[in-house]
Amino acid sequence: MYSFSRSNFNQHAAFSSAGLFCFGMALFFTVAPAAIADDRVDSSINGKTTDLGEIAIQAPATVIGMPSAPTMVLDGPALFERQGASTLGGLLDGLPGLSSTWYGPNSNRPVIRGLDAHRVGIFSNGLPALDASAVSYDHNAPVNPLSLDRVEILRGPKALLYSGGAAGGVIKTDNSAIAMQPVEGISGRAQLQGDTGYGRTSSAASVDAGNGFYALHLDGFLQNSGNYNAPDGYTGPSLDGGKIRNSADRQRGGTVGFSLTGTDSSIGFSIGQSRDYYGVIVDPATRIDMRSTQYDFKAQQRNLPGFVQQVTLEANHTDYQHQELDDGVPATTFKNKGNSLRLALQSELMGLNWQYGLQYSQFDFSALGDEGFLPKTHTRNIGGFAVGDGTRGAWSYSVGARVERVRVQSDGAGTTGVDRFGTPDSTTFTPASASLSLAYQFLPQWHVIGQLSHNERAPAFDELYANGPHDATGAYELGNANLKTERSNTVEVGLRWQHEKAQFSTTAYLSDYQNYIGLLGTDRCRDEDGGAISCTNADALPEYDYSGVRARIYGVELSGLWPVLSHQGHAIDVRVVADVLHAQNRSDGEPLPRIAPLTVTPALQWHYGLWSAQLEVPMAARQTRVPATDSAGETPGYVMVNARLTRQFTPPFGEGRVGGQWYVALSNLTDRTVYSANSIDTLRLLAPKPGRSLSAGVQLLF
Repeated sequence: MYSFSRSNFNQHAAFSSAGLFCFGMALFFTVAPAAIADDRVDSSINGKTTDLGEIAIQAPATVIGMPSAPTMVLDGPALFERQGASTLGGLLDGLPGLSSTWYGPNSNRPVIRGLDAHRVGIFSNGLPALDASAVSYDHNAPVNPLSLDRVEILRGPKALLYSGGAAGGVIKTDNSAIAMQPVEGISGRAQLQGDTGYGRTSSAASVDAGNGFYALHLDGFLQNSGNYNAPDGYTGPSLDGGKIRNSADRQRGGTVGFSLTGTDSSIGFSIGQSRDYYGVIVDPATRIDMRSTQYDFKAQQRNLPGFVQQVTLEANHTDYQHQELDDGVPATTFKNKGNSLRLALQSELMGLNWQYGLQYSQFDFSALGDEGFLPKTHTRNIGGFAVGDGTRGAWSYSVGARVERVRVQSDGAGTTGVDRFGTPDSTTFTPASASLSLAYQFLPQWHVIGQLSHNERAPAFDELYANGPHDATGAYELGNANLKTERSNTVEVGLRWQHEKAQFSTTAYLSDYQNYIGLLGTDRCRDEDGGAISCTNADALPEYDYSGVRARIYGVELSGLWPVLSHQGHAIDVRVVADVLHAQNRSDGEPLPRIAPLTVTPALQWHYGLWSAQLEVPMAARQTRVPATDSAGETPGYVMVNARLTRQFTPPFGEGRVGGQWYVALSNLTDRTVYSANSIDTLRLLAPKPGRSLSAGVQLLF
């Protein structure tokens, strides 16, 4: 089914999901004895120590989180090393089970276990991040990695705190703008990064100051990129003087926050804005000018007597818009304005720690102009949630449920004057989701983890009411106002081992969808005005419509970090990250589109005091499982080589504290031409990953 594209790897790397699971177990039992024998204690400078309650990205190995904790956490030095990316998708790409949509470097949304768009929730400081990125692959999410202090990936019961329809998971980003705990003194960070492959320079700073009662937060970032370097072997039509045309980008933004904090209560607000001006590779004349302003409010009362111990109230207002410019002239304006409110309470009941409450959101979306393919729509969502977690002996467990009431309205042709949008329409859904997660510690360092989830998602406004030509997909897209609620059932089982710094985890999962809503080809064609036309006509656009089908997605993820040598302060570790998934439309037997192939990334890591280095070899199999409507066909596999040298340091004003780090990295050392199987077919062969590049960065913490 899969084969690596380079020489000796051809056709002999056909790992099935079960094969990868067995490979991981065999590798673990091969190296675990050496890891157990090594009693070296991990330093807080060399890596971020992780307890069994939470995963961390540890230079950057990962482990599966326990039921009461996030699935994955990215912060500290590991976050800094990835912050050179210009998008949230680029920040997370390559972590176990995560990839990105890769519409070039400027619009790159996260993909979790083959799921993207509306099945992956993006939250900013605890509330939905409103934008247009789920509607089109050429739209970027206004969350720049430089502005973040922490990123969490939530699945299972914990995801239900924020969304029931995010079957892939919830990505929760935080910039610490509103302090909920007293802040004493001044602390912050300043960093500078550069990358020759993207012609990119990035700078960011963040400051938190307080006197134990007042707290002030300031942060800002600036990022400029040129057209990125193509690999030497690339000869496609987007090549322009050794670079990929129209791929430059300019971003800037900042946030100011103010809080009043006490021992038992806090209240605060923040205002943040981001701007992004970037090119769209598929059309050399198109650029996107985006701006987003977000107002946040948060209040919390802690240590309450009685049944409710804590109350948290969060609210935000978002004003998002971007213009698609054709040779500098505005062609289409996308707007998304809305409000969110979340009330969460905490209590102890029946031996469980409960979080429960209500969440409300409303937003108005419009796409007005020459290339608008959507009428103006209004979405309202109110939901109730309850999630409890606890422990009993060797067992840890978490249970959650969420019920929502969703109403989606279309103005039809009334607002836009576009006749094909028809008459106004309204539809209502009541999705309900539930999840159970269990972990059993059967030996001191061993846990087995199981999870069951039922997720329901209301169709989104674009899935219901799209009607028009869409430049990003090169297709005429049709919504379906008769779509039903999307439903999925997921079972997941994992094994986790940890001993001091050594760690290993492997997880297998299977998801069945009764009504998977996909944008599927109909074998018909239309002209730009929506009229039926022969597909042999030069102006014909292939017709794609949103349909509900039966689907199945299953896969295996593996990660491990094993110390193999420790001598006179020098330490050498082996790290492996791998995942594979299989996704099929069970209604017609075709593969689901834009699915990543088998990927394996072995790495060798060296540590000595404040120094560390890493040599990694990311590999991807050839993706042969593509639907017949995929015009780009199979995606070639690849073998890449990356290297990194890092030095951490302690400044004189922070005794005993890691004061910062610098790094130098080489990417794609062999200058391979690499394509992303997650990219939409109209762009995939126009946007290879960058060729050989040098990057460097320095971060100061104070």
